[in-house]
Amino acid sequence: MTTMDLARIRDVGDTEVISNPQSPYALSPDGRSIAFVIARGDPRTNAYCSALVVMPRRGGGAPRIIDRGGAIPRLAAVFRDLYIVTGFPDTIVPAWSPDGTSIAYRKEVDGIVQLVSAKADGSGSRVLTHEGSNVENFTWLPDSGALAYFTRPGRDAAKQRIAREARTGWLYDKSILPMQSWEPQPWAKDLARAAFVVELTGPKVRPATPEEERVINPPPAAGSPYELAVRATNGASAWTAPVNDLPYAKRRVWARLPGGRDIACKAEGCAGKIGRLFWQQDGKSVVFLAREGWNSEEFVLYRWVPSSNRLTTILRTNDALTGCIFAGDELLCGRENAATPRRIMGVDLASGRSRLVFDPNPEFADLNLGKVTRLKVTSDRGYPAWADLVLPPDYDGKSKLPLVVVQYRSTGFLRGGIGDDYPIYPMAAKGLAVLSFDRPPSAGSQDPSVRTFEQGRAADWNGWADRRNTLSAIEAGIDAAVATGTIDPGRIGISGLSDGASTIEFALINSRRFKAAAMSTCCDDLLTQTVLGGFAWGAEILRRGVPPSVDNDREYWKPISLSVNARKIDTPILMQVADREASLGLPAIGALTEAGKPLEVYVFPDEYHNKWQPAHRLAVYDRAIDWFNFWLRDHEDPEPGKREQYARWQELARKASKGGSPISP
Repeated sequence: MTTMDLARIRDVGDTEVISNPQSPYALSPDGRSIAFVIARGDPRTNAYCSALVVMPRRGGGAPRIIDRGGAIPRLAAVFRDLYIVTGFPDTIVPAWSPDGTSIAYRKEVDGIVQLVSAKADGSGSRVLTHEGSNVENFTWLPDSGALAYFTRPGRDAAKQRIAREARTGWLYDKSILPMQSWEPQPWAKDLARAAFVVELTGPKVRPATPEEERVINPPPAAGSPYELAVRATNGASAWTAPVNDLPYAKRRVWARLPGGRDIACKAEGCAGKIGRLFWQQDGKSVVFLAREGWNSEEFVLYRWVPSSNRLTTILRTNDALTGCIFAGDELLCGRENAATPRRIMGVDLASGRSRLVFDPNPEFADLNLGKVTRLKVTSDRGYPAWADLVLPPDYDGKSKLPLVVVQYRSTGFLRGGIGDDYPIYPMAAKGLAVLSFDRPPSAGSQDPSVRTFEQGRAADWNGWADRRNTLSAIEAGIDAAVATGTIDPGRIGISGLSDGASTIEFALINSRRFKAAAMSTCCDDLLTQTVLGGFAWGAEILRRGVPPSVDNDREYWKPISLSVNARKIDTPILMQVADREASLGLPAIGALTEAGKPLEVYVFPDEYHNKWQPAHRLAVYDRAIDWFNFWLRDHEDPEPGKREQYARWQELARKASKGGSPISP
C-alpha cells in the first residue's frame, strides 16, 4: 500500500470506530434499498468529492449516484458554551421520504450546510433551503411532502456584533480561543436553535409548530433515563441506564412491555459498554450491540427476550461493527478489521452470518499489507491494552526490524492512528515494522473514589498517573513485539496526536527507548495548558489540580514538559501541527531550538486538531515515513525533490552526535 492509496480511501460514515448514535445508512420505507453518502479525498487537487448513493439491499442492481457534492461538512457544535466549528467530519445521515420517492440529506453549498432533496430514481435533485447558518438535524414530517429542520438564525447577528466590536478591539475573555482564532467565537446562547419547515412544493419555508419541532427532537420516552432508547411498534420500549451513579458506570439494558413493569436484563452480557438497541419485528425481543473482552476488543450482538429474561448470542467477533440499522431479518452495519477497510454488511439475526452489501474499496483486496499479529498486554496497574504488530509485506523472517509505535486506538482498519497522520501499512511497505497501540482504560476511570468526570480527569493528572499507566502499557507492547524475534530493541520510534502526543512527551523524559519521534500536536507545558489555550480551557485545566502559571512551578511540570527538560532530550522530534494549534508548542519549540536539539517543525494552514485537507494528509504521511526511515534505518528516499530535506536532517544528526549545540531555527 502506498500513501496515495491510503489518502484516496473511500469512506462511508465516520472514519474512526466510535460509538455514534447516528448511522450513515438509511433504509427505504419498503426495506428494499439503502442510501448513504460516500466521500473520497484527492491530494492532487486538495479537494473532496462526495456522492449520495442508492442501491438495492439484496442484489438486483448496482449502486447509483443520485447527487454529487464536495467535502463532507465539518462538525459544528457547542463546546464550553461556545459554538465552534471543528476539523472533524460531520455525520451525514440521508432520510427517505415517507413514500420512498425522494431522499433528503445535508450538503455543503457555498460554505453553508443546506437541505437537498434528490429523486430516488436518479432523475434530479434540488437545494431546498438557503439558510445563513448550517442546517442541523432534520426529518420528514409524517405523511407529507415536507421536512422539518433546525438551524441557528442568530449566526449572522453574532457575526455582525463581533465585526462591530473589532472596531474598538475585542475584549479578551472566555469567548476567545487563541489556538482557534483571536476573533471571538459566538456564544451558544446567542445562537439558539430554531425549527422550520420546508414544503417541497415551492419550496416554501415557514416556522415549525411546537408539534412539528417535537418530531425532529422528540422528548425522552417515559421511563427512559438514558439517551439510548427505542420503541417497538406494539408500544414496548427498551433503554439503557447506568448500574450506579458513578461517572464511568456500566450501562444495563432495560425494557417495558405494553402495560407491564420495568424489566432489567440480569444476564452478564446485559451490563457493560452497550451500543445500539433494536426491537425485533414481533416486539418481543431486543437486539443490542455490546463491547466485551480484552480492553473491549470484541463486538457482541445479543438477543434478549424480556418476558423470559433469556439472553442469546447472535454474533461475537473482533471485527468492528459500526452504524448498524435494523432491516427486518438482519442488521445493516459497517464491518471492518485490522486488514480490511469498512464494508457495508448484512448480519443475519438468526444465524449471525454476514453477507456483503457494498465494498467501497474493492481494490484494497489486491494490496499486500503484510502480516498483522495482535499482542495483548497490561499496564503497570494491571489494566488491559493491546497492540497490533504489522510487519512489512516483503519481510524475510530473519532480520531485526526497526519499530514505529502508532497511537492511541487500534480498532477497525489500521489507517494512521488517531488523527490518521501516521500511515501504518505504507510505513510497513517502506521497511518499518509498526506497533498500532490501543491504550488501556484511563487511571481515573478505574478509581473507585471518583464521583464525577471532573474528578476522574483530576485523578488522571495526579502524579501523572494516566501518563505512567499508558507508557507502561506501550513499553509492555514493545517488549511483546521484541519477544517475537522480529524487532530490533535499539531502533524504536513513536508517533501520535492529542493524547498520543502527550504520551510521547512523557516517554521522551521518562524512558530511553525511543530513537525518533513524530508529533501532530504539542505540548503539555507551563503556559500551554493554563494560558495559551485561553481562559476557558485554562480554567478547566486548573480544576484538575494543575498549578497556575503565575507559580512558575517547573518541578510540577518536570515529568512531562519538553521545555523544562529541553537540555536532557536527545531524541529527534518531527512536529507537523495545525496552524490553529501551533502556538501551543512554542514554549517547547523555543527551548528545544535554543538547546540545539534535533527538531523540525511544519505548520499546516487552515487546519484543526485533526487535519482535514487531503494534500496535507498526504504530505504528513510521506514526511513521517521519511523521518523514521532516516533516523531508524539510515535510509534516504532518492527522489531529487527531497535533497534539501535530507541536507537539513543530516545537519541535525551531525549536531546531535556532538551532544547538541545552540542552533538557529
